[in-house]
Amino acid sequence: DVLGEEGIGCIPFSPLEQGILTSKYLDGIPEDSRAAKSTGYLQKDQVTEKKIEQAKQLNAIAEQRGQTLA
Repeated sequence: DVLGEEGIGCIPFSPLEQGILTSKYLDGIPEDSRAAKSTGYLQKDQVTEKKIEQAKQLNAIAEQRGQTLA
């Protein structure tokens, strides 16, 4: 509630959504990524088309503002 009142966004639990919000996955799952190797916390099935599309939309907003997605 406080974040909303202050107009502040928040991505809880995992830094930058396990890398999805770093622009690394905008074109799918890179072969050298953790998701491709299926080891650790980020699994291939977690990098969904919906998440990629949402990241692309956020990336477009960031670019308009002269910022990076991260």
